[in-house]
Amino acid sequence: MDTPSKQTFSGSRNVIRLITLWNFLMFALFVIPPTNHSINRGFLALRAVNLEEPVGRSLQVWLVGSTLLVTALLGWILWQKRRATLAGMHTASITFEGILVAVWWFVVLGACVFAFALGMGG
Repeated sequence: MDTPSKQTFSGSRNVIRLITLWNFLMFALFVIPPTNHSINRGFLALRAVNLEEPVGRSLQVWLVGSTLLVTALLGWILWQKRRATLAGMHTASITFEGILVAVWWFVVLGACVFAFALGMGG
């Protein structure tokens, strides 16, 4: 029986990196003032053709869904890595992906706390 000596998660790792980095880019576009003004003008143009609400809702669904998807995918990779380690195989490190997802969760939760604090300010 031929068993692999090293297990890699290159496809899943690339999906985690791509989705998380895309989310960081979108977050930056909404937070950085010059790009935020451009985004606002884009939404005003979408309002004229009645697409502001669907696009805004799609962005909300994307951010929540992609965050949960990336977290679940990282959990699956960690579970597979644990199983491979118990079987005696050497596995690839996923430290970068773990840090990337953890920082993304920190940014998301920080933005939620900031929004809550603004709302409590009256």
